[in-house]
Formats: sequence, structure tokens, C-alpha cells
Amino acid sequence: MDYAHPNALAAHLEDSSHDVVFQAVRQYVPVGARVLDVGSGRGELLKRLSDTGYVVRGCDMDDRCVELGSAYAEVRKLAVEEVSPEEFDGKFDCVVMSHVLEHVENPREALRRVSSVLDGLMVISVPNPYYLPNMRAAVLRREVGYVNTGHLHTWDWSHFKTFLEAGCGHEVVDWFHDAVPLPLTGRTRGTLHRMGALSFIENRVLRSALPRFCRSVTAVTRPGS
Repeated sequence: MDYAHPNALAAHLEDSSHDVVFQAVRQYVPVGARVLDVGSGRGELLKRLSDTGYVVRGCDMDDRCVELGSAYAEVRKLAVEEVSPEEFDGKFDCVVMSHVLEHVENPREALRRVSSVLDGLMVISVPNPYYLPNMRAAVLRREVGYVNTGHLHTWDWSHFKTFLEAGCGHEVVDWFHDAVPLPLTGRTRGTLHRMGALSFIENRVLRSALPRFCRSVTAVTRPGS
């Protein structure tokens, strides 16, 4: 796993994804609530949520991520498959899973286990295979470079809704959208970034015009009874 952003463009996209998950929590979960970040990574969301006033906990299966995230909250070394009420001191008002579900062998079972520590809403974000650069490559009949050896599953918006509601018994409460990357070369996007224009274009203009071609599919869900 990378423990630092490889470049400014990668940081720009990850920051956008973290911001959208944070905004989803802020919109639906009152400050002061208990939030668990499953797969908390370097701890960016833990820091933002903690600084805002949430009571946060994290878990990750990577030793270095546990170390980094522990600077902002209590973080336990746990795989998604190991999450259970016995591992935590009570249930949570919100559980966040950002770019985690695509990595697990059995995502339905993973959601079932994570739901066992939840007494509220879940914010789930997964990569969007139909984000704009991939769609451009498909239209031009070029190879779609989405293959990722760490990703075992992928969902577009419709199939993610089907998976959550029909497959897992969750109700989708709302959808959120992060940056829509320009389908241009990295050099061109880098120039726009240095000019200070990239965030305005990708996070505001394109996200407003073409929201379903963004980097991530992000849902706020409520598990069924």
C-alpha cells in the first residue's frame, strides 16, 4: 500500500473522495455521534471527523495504517471480516467504508458483519468503473485501464443499488458524487492543477454537469431490520 500520495493529481482525487464521504456524514449524522471508519487507511477521515467533534474509532488490517491513524483516534488492527460487536465498546451511529468493499472476497458477508456494530446509517464508497476517462477510452475503442489486482469486485450505480437493496437488505437513502476527472493527459491535468483551475473544473463544473461519471460511487444506506 502507498503511505503517501504518489503525486499531486492522486492527492487531488483522494482529497475529493474523502471530502464527499465527510460531507455525507455531516449531512446525516449529528456532531458528537459515534463513527467507525472501517479500513481507515492513513487516517484522513478520522482526523476530519475528530476535529469536527465526532467520537471516532477506526480499524484497518495494515500495521502502518493503524500506526498512522492512531495519531487521530483509537484504531484497532482488524480485517473487515473480523468486525464484530465484541471488538468495540458498543454500537456506532454511523459506519464509514470508503474504497474497502471492492477488496473483500465476500462483500455481502462483509456488509452483514459491519452492520452488526451499527445503530444508524452507513456511508459506503466504491470505485466507479464508468468514470469519465474510462468512458472516453471506451468510446474511442481504446483499452480501458481499470484492471486493479487488488480489486475483486466493481459496481456501477445501478448494480451497486441492486447489490445493496436486493442483495443486502439495505435502503439507499442518498447518493453523493466526488470529482469527475477530465479525460485528458496527466500532463494537461497537471498544468491545470498548477494553475489552480483543476479543482474548480472537476469538483464543481463537471460534477454538476456529469455527476454519475465521477471517481466513486458513494451511498448513504440504512440496514434493514
